[in-house]
Amino acid sequence: MDAQLQDLKDRLAVVRDLHAAVALMNWDQDTNMPAGGAQGRAQQMSTLSRLSHEHFVDPAMGKLIDDLEPWAAEQPYDSDTAALLRKVRRDYDRETKVPGEFVARFSKARAISNSIWPTAKKTNDFAKFAPHLEEIFGMTAEYAGYVGYTDHIYDALLDDYEPGMKAAQVEAIFTPLREETVKLVQAVRESGRPVDVSCLSGDFDPDTQLALATKMVKAFGYDMNRGRVDQVAHPYCTHFGRDDVRITTTVDPKFFNSNFFSMLHECGHALYEQGSAPALEGTPLAGGVSLGIHESQSRLWENLVGRSRPFWAWAYPQVQASFPHLGNVPSETFYRAVNKIEPSLIRIEADEVTYNLHIMLR
Repeated sequence: MDAQLQDLKDRLAVVRDLHAAVALMNWDQDTNMPAGGAQGRAQQMSTLSRLSHEHFVDPAMGKLIDDLEPWAAEQPYDSDTAALLRKVRRDYDRETKVPGEFVARFSKARAISNSIWPTAKKTNDFAKFAPHLEEIFGMTAEYAGYVGYTDHIYDALLDDYEPGMKAAQVEAIFTPLREETVKLVQAVRESGRPVDVSCLSGDFDPDTQLALATKMVKAFGYDMNRGRVDQVAHPYCTHFGRDDVRITTTVDPKFFNSNFFSMLHECGHALYEQGSAPALEGTPLAGGVSLGIHESQSRLWENLVGRSRPFWAWAYPQVQASFPHLGNVPSETFYRAVNKIEPSLIRIEADEVTYNLHIMLR
């Protein structure tokens, strides 16, 4: 069985490498690629996505899974081997339902839409992006049809991010949480305790912002020898292995929170990725259990740490040193400002309380 297990891992490593190549192309598209390269890049990503899919659904992969499953079932349930076979079986059964032609077409459509969105956002031209958004929605529904579902179309999509979870289970969590959150927001609004947030707006040099936030994430433990920070239209964390985990951010020269808390948030994702066990590298087990667990890490560092009094007792003198015009702003004023609860339109700039409402709305 050792030889077959190694064969399986070797094949999975190829799939993982192809996924990483697509992710790297996507990162480059967002950070460095010239605008004229969008169509060619979309085709390249489409080709690699199709090749990755074809390699994974190869009948030889299926036979290896069949042969190894009885042996893996005898291993401790929480062992890496048993977990790997469960994960690969689940993914294989899903992916074999999806045509390779669709995988290529969907990848290309997403890449093209991603190249259109930043310009449309910058010029506030929704009509320019709307046809691409409609296409992506349609193809996402098509994907759900291939994968299959019983009760709700979102079940097929949710399963990609939270394996085994159903839309009804999410709603059972969201309904009482939404009711209590709305009550809390209303209570805060009616409390009659205004919060001065004027200190968060003004002139904040972008380079200084980046240097300060980078100092913060390094203090959190983000290894810059295995990562980097770049500017994009919408912040995210991406990875091509545990030793290459990159943070992207958006810098608003007139608003402090945007870049600072985005960096703390993405740092949480990055720490989770950089902390992935070396033994899992090259397998589907690398990079985290689920999106929910991933998000728990990002919001832990952004909110539970990044908006706490102990953190600001340490960080605020450094913020004042970076932006001397805050020298006369009391630490308590700044602390209250970054913790103000107020409904807003931008999810990534939402406060700790109203953020969940943005998720529920989506």
